Amino acid sequence: MTLPPVGLGLGIIGLILGVLGLRAARGWGGITGKGVAIAGLVLSGLAIVISIAFAAGVVTVLNNDSAVERIQQQVDKMRDKLPTTVEVPQTLTSRYGCPRVSCTG
Repeated sequence: MTLPPVGLGLGIIGLILGVLGLRAARGWGGITGKGVAIAGLVLSGLAIVISIAFAAGVVTVLNNDSAVERIQQQVDKMRDKLPTTVEVPQTLTSRYGCPRVSCTG
């Protein structure tokens, strides 16, 4: 759940740097890179919009009881499909000198 805050923070930093780059490209005749500054502004704005939309979508889904119930049912189904024991193959035990191991959960 750390994706939206990171995207939002980096988007804001990108907007600030894009504005500074655009001002530098306009203010000083010898500096080029106006296109790169504009691309940075556009992509940073897009990152902010996507981060906000993603966070809003996650909050909406988590506040919807039926959606949370469906997610919980899917997790339970996947958990039921997991094996209850795990056997280490003989080739691994003989190669590394490990005793035969059986994990039960």
